[in-house]
Amino acid sequence: MAVTAAVTALTLLPVLPATAAGYTAAAGPWGTGAALTGADGRQSLIDVRSAADGTVFALWRDQAAGASTWEIRAAVKAAGGDTWSAPHTLLTGVGASAEARLAVTAGGRAVVTWVTGSGTDGSLSALAATWDAAAGGWSAPVTLAAHDGLNMSTPQLAAAADGTLTAVWTQGDQALHFDVMSATLTPGAAAWSAPAPRGGVTSGSVYDLSLAVAPDGAATVAWDAYDFFSGDHVVTTATRTAAGDWSGAAALPGADASAGDVRVTMDAHDVTTVLWLDVTDANTGTGDLKSVTRTSPSGAWGAAQTAAAAVRPSDDSGPLAAPDGDVTYVWTGWSTGAGTPVVQTVTRTAATGAWSAPTTLSTGYVKWQVSAAIGGDGTVQVVWPQVPSIDNGDDNYLQWAVRADDKWTRATALNSAPVPAVPNTDALAGEVAAGPDGRATVVWREARYSGGGTYTSQLWGRSQTLLVRPGITTKATLGGTVRTGSTVTCSAAATGYRATTAWSWLRDGKAVAGATAKTRTLTAGDYAHKVACRATFANAAGSVVSTSAAVTVAAGPALKATKAPAISGTAKVGARLTANHGTWTPAATSYTYQWKRSGVTIGGATRSTYVLAKADKGKKITVKVTARRTAWTNGSATTPAVTAR
Repeated sequence: MAVTAAVTALTLLPVLPATAAGYTAAAGPWGTGAALTGADGRQSLIDVRSAADGTVFALWRDQAAGASTWEIRAAVKAAGGDTWSAPHTLLTGVGASAEARLAVTAGGRAVVTWVTGSGTDGSLSALAATWDAAAGGWSAPVTLAAHDGLNMSTPQLAAAADGTLTAVWTQGDQALHFDVMSATLTPGAAAWSAPAPRGGVTSGSVYDLSLAVAPDGAATVAWDAYDFFSGDHVVTTATRTAAGDWSGAAALPGADASAGDVRVTMDAHDVTTVLWLDVTDANTGTGDLKSVTRTSPSGAWGAAQTAAAAVRPSDDSGPLAAPDGDVTYVWTGWSTGAGTPVVQTVTRTAATGAWSAPTTLSTGYVKWQVSAAIGGDGTVQVVWPQVPSIDNGDDNYLQWAVRADDKWTRATALNSAPVPAVPNTDALAGEVAAGPDGRATVVWREARYSGGGTYTSQLWGRSQTLLVRPGITTKATLGGTVRTGSTVTCSAAATGYRATTAWSWLRDGKAVAGATAKTRTLTAGDYAHKVACRATFANAAGSVVSTSAAVTVAAGPALKATKAPAISGTAKVGARLTANHGTWTPAATSYTYQWKRSGVTIGGATRSTYVLAKADKGKKITVKVTARRTAWTNGSATTPAVTAR
């Protein structure tokens, strides 16, 4: 009888950030994709996980070209590195759907479990192989548990902050009899503890076995206990305190007999949340996503809540608990409203205890797959394959979305060129891991049609790089004519992911208040002073500044008359003439005058008025008007002449 299972494990360090603010401070652009396998075989992904120190592990099934059986293989990417290790074969001679499970510890250790043997001869055995970071290699498999019976599921593992591993699995001695078992492995120990039962059924099956371990070692196991004769489902839990004491199995309050798809998570403060699907339509599998929460391993469960109504999940990741207690659940399933499979998510905010309305992340026709992971800072990373629409199933994209600082980004494609559809297999599939600072690593499988109804595939890995502060590529320069009234421009360039640019202007080395644009019109206050511009490029990793050379501001261009000066009055000896100075741009602040007789300067005639003398009779009289303004070049114009009589 088949037994399905899922695991949620927290391997966070004891000191935890409060929010996902670390993501924007750490996540840089995506690096170059690296091949984990050759291109002539076939693969199917099992899991990708990041340890709390940033080491990333990938686990997959691999069929070599021409082989009839599959292998279980693993690869490792060291913390802070970009290079994957050569694949290591953990298990050979298995089928295309062989099960294996991956768990990681805070210190960069990984454990893979699987089951060998047969129930028909009582040789079932759960094995575990460990990645030793110090030795840089995988251990030989050791026996986690043996079972002289008919059924044994692959153990699920999760780690506490000190590296202690907890394993849970089911085993059966006869039809309709299953026990939920557990064992632990402490750091430095050579062998697992003796298996101990935590609950089970005697007239049905155990489904959806799920394990969560908090950093302090407290643990919760949840499962769906199905009774074959009544058809009822009972959501059941067993709890271990941080001191290591297990409770007996108990039915979860608030779950009815149609419950299924049980999932559990614990946050850094031992707050436990169980999710399940309360099926309301057995024909379609549609139901309400329900949850209950308790604040401590020994506390009482709260009232049941509806996290999302009328959902029909096909694949899911979660629930995912953040350091601040927020819980996020991501699933893919049919949407009646959209008429297509979609990727959706809900989050329960710890501060309010309320679930958000479902958010749809997908932007096309989803291929019924989703992978989500949560980083040590609370960042949620999600990937899934999709095509543009049900009418276009040939252009496959691996989509990516992020939840950081309580907000979801819009989904974007990680592959710039679409992957063509492949007969008899998915063209794209991906798994995501989120590191301690929230940065993502994605491992994806890309298939290619090789003709004759066959295909090959290849695994690739790609990670977000560490965000670094911007770097100046072009130093700041001040462009334009540096004189009063002119508009000058600051030019500078820098590299930097998510970098912003701030502009400022300096006068004699001091910032000019309010001058924050890329361009600036120089004022009279700048005249004869040295001005410079400054560009500051910044992102969450830091900032870099470039300042131009300082240039002394020259006087602005000469004032120009927009209305010409003119002489008014009677042009007769003994009469007074008046010079009207006209209108100038920019506006003049003062004027000077020089009267002339037939083009020759009249000594002392420098006022705006002039009394015609006998010497002026019969001569042409003009006035040269000079317009003045501080910080500008003087402008001048001569009036039309009048003839004295």
